[in-house]
Amino acid sequence: MILKVLEKKTETKDVFSLVFEKPASFSFYPGQYLDYELNGDTRAFTISASPTDKFLMLTTKKGQSEFKKALAKLKPGDEIKTSHPAGTFILDENSPAVLIAGGIGITPFRSMIKYAHDQKLSTPVTLLYSNSDKDFVFKQELEKWKQGLENLIIVYHNSSQSSHLTKLPSTTYHLPIYYLAGPPKMVDSFEKILLDQGVDKTNIRYDQFDGY
Repeated sequence: MILKVLEKKTETKDVFSLVFEKPASFSFYPGQYLDYELNGDTRAFTISASPTDKFLMLTTKKGQSEFKKALAKLKPGDEIKTSHPAGTFILDENSPAVLIAGGIGITPFRSMIKYAHDQKLSTPVTLLYSNSDKDFVFKQELEKWKQGLENLIIVYHNSSQSSHLTKLPSTTYHLPIYYLAGPPKMVDSFEKILLDQGVDKTNIRYDQFDGY
């Protein structure tokens, strides 16, 4: 599948998004990813757009790898080869969701929360967003969607101003599903915290974001 770049957006000083034209009849689930091919090299990135958006979007941190450099050079009108959507890290609309993001791990949750907002889902959703500084990616959008989604709770944690979390806020939801997305060490750490707090392993789903 070939995607055409419509826009390149600066999200923070270290993060950018590529907005693509959405092919006709293209469908996916919030949280899925695409494999992108550049110069014979292939890497996977979450679709940060929601299925309800009229575009597709890739959001990533700037990097020093040849792939990241080539990705950052793409401009409107350029095309890139991709796979079809894949992945099982998707929102279960029938269960309360606790979304735990570390840094750029917010990307699948942008898709999920925008989808929940647009579809007016009654499913309770809590986002715990931990970042190494005050530049939370998508914060302006998240705050806007929170106004239209009464069952959405967002907690921001700036680890540069306080210590890393060792305990998660308790929830009154019955058997919520916990979604973890971020760097491998962060995901492993939060999984241990959840297991130590008595959460059943079957209610924990995770997506590890390896650096490219």
